[in-house]
Amino acid sequence: MDSPTLWVLAVFGFISLVCVMGTKLASDVEELFTAWIGVFQRLRERLRQRSRTNDEEGDGQPH
Repeated sequence: MDSPTLWVLAVFGFISLVCVMGTKLASDVEELFTAWIGVFQRLRERLRQRSRTNDEEGDGQPH
């Protein structure tokens, strides 16, 4: 094989590696964001339930 052919193969191999690693990184980041969004949604729902419970216990009196 001559030198330009090896360079072309090396460049295509590098591009393929970058694409695969980029896809893996994007998948990991998406999974991380999904997990944190789930945590925030559960926390918000818990705070809403606590607020409703406090309102019911207070019999509508102002705080």
